[in-house]
Amino acid sequence: MSLLVEYRGSRTALLLYLVYLGALMAEARDQLAQLSPDRAPDLHGRFLSWARARD
Repeated sequence: MSLLVEYRGSRTALLLYLVYLGALMAEARDQLAQLSPDRAPDLHGRFLSWARARD
């Protein structure tokens, strides 16, 4: 929630931050796949579940 408050005045900056988090999630997924190739990690909840679409 603090990020939502921090970026309240700049939706563009928040969107860029979410893109950055998405890139970090992809990097983490690739690294975890190297450590354990038989298990696909579910990282969406950890990285992006806090950001919900507006109704």
